[in-house]
Amino acid sequence: MGGFYVGGQIGGAWGDTGWHNVNNNWFNTLGPARVINNFDIDAGGGVLGGGQVGYNFQNGPWVFGVEGSIAGTDLEGTIRSPFFPASDRYTTEISWLTTVTGRVGYAWDRWLAYGKGGWAGADIDLDLFDQGTPVRARSSTWADGYTLGGGAEYAFGNNFSLGVEYAFIDLDTGNFTMHCPTCPPGIGGGVPVMDGDIEIQSVTARVNYRFGR
Repeated sequence: MGGFYVGGQIGGAWGDTGWHNVNNNWFNTLGPARVINNFDIDAGGGVLGGGQVGYNFQNGPWVFGVEGSIAGTDLEGTIRSPFFPASDRYTTEISWLTTVTGRVGYAWDRWLAYGKGGWAGADIDLDLFDQGTPVRARSSTWADGYTLGGGAEYAFGNNFSLGVEYAFIDLDTGNFTMHCPTCPPGIGGGVPVMDGDIEIQSVTARVNYRFGR
C-alpha cells in the first residue's frame, strides 16, 4: 500500500450555505431599517468528479500518507428572499473544490481502511437579484476550511486499487464585498458585504494507480 499514486474520483455531493449580512445594503433594508440579517440556501445534491495524487508510507499494517485533490461540482440552490419574496431571488453555486489531507490507515491482505483530515477550499458564487428594479449583486469568492472523512480501498493486480470514500467539509468565506455596480447609494441602498458558512458532504468511488510496484 506504500508509494506514490495518482487517480480519479466520481460520486455524489450535497451542501448547505448560510449567509450573514455584515452591513445595511439594498437587499436587506427598508429605508433606514435593516429587516434581514441571515438566510440559508440549500445547495441541493449533485455530481462531484475530479482527481487526486498522494503518497503512502507503510510500517507493518499501519499506513500513513498525504493526499491532494481537486474536483468540480454542480451544486446549486435558489431561494426567494425571506423579506422580499415577490421580487428578490438569491442563488448560490459551488464549483471547484480542493483538499490537502493527511491519512492514517490499517492494511490487511489487499484491504486498506483509513481516516483523513486536513485543509479544504472551494470557489463559491453568490447572486442576489432584485427582479423589480432590476438590481443585481454577484460575486465569486474563495472559502477556506477543513475536511474530515474516511474510506476503504481494495488492491487488485500490482498497481491498481478501487475504493469508496466519505468526506465532510466545513468552509468560511470571511467578509467580502459583492460586485454591484447598480446598487444605489444612501439610505436604503448600498453594496452588500457578506459572510458565509458552507457545509458539503460527499460520497465518491475512487480508482488509484500506484507507481513502482
